[in-house]
Order: sequence, then structure tokens, then C-alpha cells
Amino acid sequence: MKPNLDTNLFFIAESLYRTLNVSQTAKELHMSQSAVSHALARLRAHFDDALFVRVSKGMAATETAKKLRPSVEEFVKQARDLSQKLERFDPVKAKGRITIATTDLVEVMIMPALLKRLKKEAPLLQISIRPTGGELPVKDLERGTYDFAIAGFYKDLPEGFYQKKLWEGGFSTAFRKGHGFIRGELSPSQFYQCDHALITLQGDFKDGLKRKVGTKIQERNIVLGSYSFTGLAWTLANTDIVLTAPTVLLEKYKEYFPIHIQKPPVEMPKITLQMIWHGITHKDPLKQWFRDVLTSEFQKLK
Repeated sequence: MKPNLDTNLFFIAESLYRTLNVSQTAKELHMSQSAVSHALARLRAHFDDALFVRVSKGMAATETAKKLRPSVEEFVKQARDLSQKLERFDPVKAKGRITIATTDLVEVMIMPALLKRLKKEAPLLQISIRPTGGELPVKDLERGTYDFAIAGFYKDLPEGFYQKKLWEGGFSTAFRKGHGFIRGELSPSQFYQCDHALITLQGDFKDGLKRKVGTKIQERNIVLGSYSFTGLAWTLANTDIVLTAPTVLLEKYKEYFPIHIQKPPVEMPKITLQMIWHGITHKDPLKQWFRDVLTSEFQKLK
């Protein structure tokens, strides 16, 4: 049994059917004459036929070549049609649903601006936001159930996945105006005397803000843990809890609630949001376009 034929050779054969001239085919396909001659030799060997033979004026197709012509031309036409569809992707005509596993922090940060943009550029597109825990939803991304996962806490990216940094920011500490005993800026010592809320997607109450004072370890008194970035706004504005969270989130709180925001009285790390997707969607024109849109919208944030 003969080995499989390189399908790229069909493009050369299709051109030869029309030009009946090696040099013209080479010019048309931006190839050298020797490369076209070599390709023709491979076609001849595969089909055990001369395919194109010299006549008094140029070349002529053999009977075998004539029989193959409809199939070759149909293959080339379909391949070119598919290529044009990919190259001519138009988001205005794009239909479908983009499913993102993420947190409500990302919704607060990006969704209003994103929806306004999609209304103009991709009006037929739907966006579905699905909750994510502390682990990357590997199986859902592999199956295509989710198109993207966006968060700042995924670790150990498996093989076959891609990632891109979308945004980096800092933390702030917030409490309500008229707090029961905080006056002015919250000091480090007061920070450890207050009741705190903690955003914890897994409900584990793990806290990285312990500090050593002399021989003692100080820890925050966490009285409330919540999976939601947005739901804590009402509690923060109506109780004496203190919340340390991404600055971009607390600034949104401040637009609607009477709270005071300050630099954390203890050292805090940066928060980085990563966009992750699987290789099965890496070359998809819609997903490529959407990744670019997300990236540009996050870049507009302070």
C-alpha cells in the first residue's frame, strides 16, 4: 500500500490543470520551478501515471489526470473556502456563547464595559459566567464546557493549556464611616483588634496576615467568611467589620456605600488575574478575537 499523499500537492495539481505549464504554476504559487517539478514527480509516483505530458504546445493531462481532476478541484475549493471563512471572521455576524469560569470580582471589574463593547462589535454573542472554586476546572475546559477560566489563584497549569496575564493590582482595607471605634486611619495594632470578614471561595478561613510581635503571633479575628466578592458590601456598610480586599473592588463599593478605604496597615501581596484556556480552542477565530477583547478591556483598568 502506498503511503498517504501530502494534500498540499493537490494545490499544485489544480494549478497545473489550468496553466498546463510548470513555470506559470510556479509563479502563481510563489514557488520555484524545481519545487513544482519535484511535486509533480511525487504525484506521478503516487498515482503511477505521468499525469501531465509534453505536447507540441505545452503540456496535456493524461486520461488518469482527467479522471482525477473533479476530485482534486473539489478538494482545493473546499480547502480554500474553509481558509477564507477563518480569515474573514466577522464578530458582527458571530453567533454563540462564551462561557467563563470566574468570580464575581471579574464581573464587577469588566462586565459593564465588556457588554457595551459587545453590543456594538458582536451583538449576537452571549456571555455565560460560571462559578469557580480554588481549583482550575480542567475537565470542563478540556470538554469545551467552559471556554476560559479567569482567576488569580490557579496553580500548576497542566499540559495542553495556555495562559495570559490580564491584570495586576493591589489590596486596600475598608470599614464603614462612623465605625464604632476606628477614628481616622486604622493602625496595625487596631487592625488585629477588629472583627474581620474574609473572602474565601472554599470556606477554609486560611489567613496569610499573621504577624509576630515579640514572642507572640497575632492573628485577625475573622468572624465572617464569604465566597462572594460583591455580597459583603452590605455587611461592611452596616456593621463594624473590617474587610481587606482588592482595591478595584472596594472602590466600586465606595460608589454606592458609605465606607472609608485606606492602604492596608499590614504588608499585602499583589493580586494577578490570569486567563486560561485549552488548546482545543486556541486557534478558534471567535475565541482568539474574544481573548483580544478581554485583554484590551482589562488593560483599560487602573
